[in-house]
Amino acid sequence: MDEESFYLNAIARGDEEAFTKVFLLYFSKVKRFISSLLQNDFAAEDLSQNIFIRLWQNREKLTEINNLNAYLFKSARNEVFQYIRHELVIREYQETHYERMLKDENSICFAPEDNFEAEELSLLIKLAVDRMPEQRKKIYKMSREEGRSNDDISKELNINKRTVENHLTQALADIREVVRHFSLIFFLF
Repeated sequence: MDEESFYLNAIARGDEEAFTKVFLLYFSKVKRFISSLLQNDFAAEDLSQNIFIRLWQNREKLTEINNLNAYLFKSARNEVFQYIRHELVIREYQETHYERMLKDENSICFAPEDNFEAEELSLLIKLAVDRMPEQRKKIYKMSREEGRSNDDISKELNINKRTVENHLTQALADIREVVRHFSLIFFLF
């Protein structure tokens, strides 16, 4: 029986000392592998720990493993794929959620538990509006804050209705970009 099989059988019987030796031997290798794939040391640390936690939790099945090194790196690869899928789902949710909220921010009703998020979103919208060129900002405020129609705005400002629509479309795009940018920063940190 080789050393690897010895440790696997010992861990399968619940030998914590054998598990510690395997952990110390492989953890840094697994973490480096994951970090090289994700370029994220914090995520690599967490995912590596998850792999070894599951190894211990499923220790009874370790006797079925022929090559621990291959098993750990296959587990690491699967953990990375699962992590990436999870990150994509979160980003898609955030983008969809904020896009839906931005379609008509004046008609949004928030549940009490969403108040903090609503306040953050409101601040981000204000920031985006403040950064807009003067004409776009004026048109956006007339439309969204004063509730005026595109026809009324075009008449008052003596511009084409299509110009008003273009400014509003660009204003919403500006808001989406600011919200998306800050959402990604918030998500990453």
